[in-house]
Amino acid sequence: MGNGSEGGRITQRLYRNRYRIVLVTAVVEGLLIWATNGLHAWTIIVLGAIALASLIVYAYLREKTSSPFVHQVFWLLAASQLGATIVVAAGYIVLGALIVVVVVFALVALGLLLLERR
Repeated sequence: MGNGSEGGRITQRLYRNRYRIVLVTAVVEGLLIWATNGLHAWTIIVLGAIALASLIVYAYLREKTSSPFVHQVFWLLAASQLGATIVVAAGYIVLGALIVVVVVFALVALGLLLLERR
């Protein structure tokens, strides 16, 4: 990484942009899961397990190391995995709600058609 000031600048850049990095990573992961038809309950469980493991590793390294760079990298890893889990779970819920809405609209349309015949 070069000298200490270079590492410090990278760490500061990561810190300043961490919410943006987490958001972009979570959205990209969510889109990849959607594009590959992986929007299932098992996907949410696996992502949740990865997020939990990332969080445990972050907590462990936070106590065992004093490197701000390592803290930022593992904070980003844990937060982005938690964010991806939330994005995919929300997509799963929205997909279920969308299916219910389509079925309700279809039933209403069928009812209107049947009432019109009389």
